[in-house]
Amino acid sequence: MTVKEIGKRIRYIRKEQGLTQSELAMTANTATRFISDLENGKPTCEIGKALQVIQCLGIQVELTA
Repeated sequence: MTVKEIGKRIRYIRKEQGLTQSELAMTANTATRFISDLENGKPTCEIGKALQVIQCLGIQVELTA
């Protein structure tokens, strides 16, 4: 999965849950700009913050070797 695909998926789930970027940012304790960058697949997003957002949305992450 690419960074852009992850961002699209996060956007889809956020909208499905009826959240604005601002609401998600408050819940994930991050800035609205970060949510925007994450959803747009900006490759410089911090993984720790991205994982906070993912957790707030209830997304399960699976790492495989």
